[in-house]
Amino acid sequence: MTATATAARKLSDRAHRIVFELALHGGEWVDVTDIYTRLGLTSHQVRSALNELIYAGMAERERRPVASETGCRRTHRTYFRLTDETPSEAPA
Repeated sequence: MTATATAARKLSDRAHRIVFELALHGGEWVDVTDIYTRLGLTSHQVRSALNELIYAGMAERERRPVASETGCRRTHRTYFRLTDETPSEAPA
């Protein structure tokens, strides 16, 4: 059994729900706001579960800078996706 499979057994229910949500996006980066809106959870509930996935090596995070509408305040948005752990298939 791989380390990822072992870690997956210890994930919370929320983390499993997020895995399925991210899998629906096929490896694309997904904004954390979209995740918690679709699942009907709060931002803190989703972020906690996403940290479980990152720690287990199943997801990765990317922070992107975003300028505010007034241009005075800089902020960022956080995006997540599942890691690509697909083993390469060598021709036999």
